[in-house]
Amino acid sequence: MLADKPSTASALPQVIEHKPRAFHSFPGAQYILPSDDEERSRLELQHRVICRALGNRLFIVPLSIKKGDKILDCGTGSGIWLLDIAKAVPPEVGLQGIDIESRLFPSSKPENVNFSVETALRLPDGWQDAFTFVHQRLLIAGLQAKEWPQVLREIHRVLAPGGWVQLLEAKEEQGADNKPVTMRQRALNKALFSARGLLLDCATHMPDLLWEAGFESVEVRELHLPVGAWAGDEGIETRESFLNVFRGMKTPVLKAGGLGFISSEEEFDSMMDGLAREWDETEGSTINLCVFCAQKPPSEN
Repeated sequence: MLADKPSTASALPQVIEHKPRAFHSFPGAQYILPSDDEERSRLELQHRVICRALGNRLFIVPLSIKKGDKILDCGTGSGIWLLDIAKAVPPEVGLQGIDIESRLFPSSKPENVNFSVETALRLPDGWQDAFTFVHQRLLIAGLQAKEWPQVLREIHRVLAPGGWVQLLEAKEEQGADNKPVTMRQRALNKALFSARGLLLDCATHMPDLLWEAGFESVEVRELHLPVGAWAGDEGIETRESFLNVFRGMKTPVLKAGGLGFISSEEEFDSMMDGLAREWDETEGSTINLCVFCAQKPPSEN
């Protein structure tokens, strides 16, 4: 039986001893994944997996990039998406990546690519109406429920009239349905997100949030990526990419005292191993994502 939701008593949780990884240091941010070389490798694998799921495309909005356009990548991480875009567009296109942590920014880049430490909650005033296209993916692990409306309003503000945004987010349920480790891990995930104020079911709310932020032509595309050894090499790549998302949450979980589900680092690692086995052995297991495309109206009233 799953443990009850942990008490909200004021006493601080007993931190479970473990070897922590490096995380961001941006004041007030709740992002729960690491910022280290291991995470850089995971992000690069995740990029390949997602691009493959999109038919080997970097974006699916109905947009032709031309000279003089500007593209913004929010939550750029290692910048891998932006560096790939740089290979596919004219060098006169301005490419801007932002993140709350610079540790993963690439050491070399084309001249038309720039990276800076910014929060999507407060984009620079000078970016008003500046970008033709804004790309953002998988900030489910970083934005609190109360922050999503503000982020989408900021994206709307910095888009030029007629510009497009593409968001990609995970759905709440992942992996092997009705398997014991999977169900326990989902409950742990829900407890962690709740403790941080994060919106685990953000994909469900995203269309309404986009409309409320002033966007139109809102479209949703669901992606169901086979995950696990049963799905061959691609399933193994998908498993490693997204299982390492959950592995990366070890420090937040253990610093929170295990949230009623975990009592030691070894127990957490065992849960991750069990999750991998269930995905490998359960045909039909999937990673479930949603792509959201929306347009800023061509002319503002």
